Amino acid sequence: MFFARKRSDPPAMTLEGVLGPNSRLDEAAGMQVSAPGALAVTAQGQLLFSSGSAVQRLRAWGGKAERWAEFPARVTALACSPGGRVAVGLEGGGLVVADEAGRLLDGWTAPADLLSATDCLFLSEDEVAVVDNGYGAGEPFLALAPWDDAARGKVVAIARAGAPRVVAGGLHCPMGVAQTRAGELAISQLERANIVAPGGALLQSGFPGYPGRLRRTETGYVLACLSRRDPLVEFLKTERDFVAEMKARIEPRHWIGPRANPEFSHDFPIELGAARLFGEVKPWAPSFSYGLVIELSDHFVPVASAHSRANGARHAISDVCVWNGALLAVSSASGEILNLGVGSLAA
Repeated sequence: MFFARKRSDPPAMTLEGVLGPNSRLDEAAGMQVSAPGALAVTAQGQLLFSSGSAVQRLRAWGGKAERWAEFPARVTALACSPGGRVAVGLEGGGLVVADEAGRLLDGWTAPADLLSATDCLFLSEDEVAVVDNGYGAGEPFLALAPWDDAARGKVVAIARAGAPRVVAGGLHCPMGVAQTRAGELAISQLERANIVAPGGALLQSGFPGYPGRLRRTETGYVLACLSRRDPLVEFLKTERDFVAEMKARIEPRHWIGPRANPEFSHDFPIELGAARLFGEVKPWAPSFSYGLVIELSDHFVPVASAHSRANGARHAISDVCVWNGALLAVSSASGEILNLGVGSLAA
């Protein structure tokens, strides 16, 4: 009997070696934040972070955060330019640009067909690249994207004066964008678990997590992962009839797929079998939520990682950045900004 492969995707990286499970995210110092999502470091070296529809400013770790600005919708992305400008992505595809004092600047308008502003990056002082993952406000993209074959995402460059231009189209739930040392763009795709160039060239693939935002560092890059790629989800992608029935009969929050929170409930399907032993969640237990940060080389090869496993709470890492030499990460699940310390995770 012969079994034909139904997918031609490259094999996924396994959680071993430099990607081996550890407890670094759970052991990291943390700062509680209400509804955190995005991070950015200003030209003056201050940390900006989103908290719902507000952006807070922090001058030093351990200090008191200050209100920087408030917006009419939830803040979904942040980016700072070397010249002192701050781009703020808003839920529903909005974009505003402000100076470092939080005063809005005129002349920046997002195109009407932009569904989301998942990430943003200054290409110059007068142009911002915005990542649109293709899902509108209120759509649970983390549940929908793993089962969606449509390449609905794109990266759009928005200029202060001039028409917007599509930098990259036909993307599968893009989540992050970074600029390489050569000045090219690198885009992370959630469902495909890879990093691609705007033209579609594959830069790296097979990540063991669902990639979020990608940030450049002095030694390479760091990748935030919203969850771990579960073998059951990858297997079910070959069972089209089962998936079609699941999508037709069950609401998305109950689909078999990645989740942002390490919650357990009797109404979830396949109640995370064997998740508890003598009332305790084991770190190796099946879990559709996970915390994962991957440090990458200049060639996007993993060199180190930090985890929060099934028994941890610091899951759904939505953003990462380097601030004053320390690696910071946002755990959307626990509502914290984590400080993983100065230097490489490989040290």
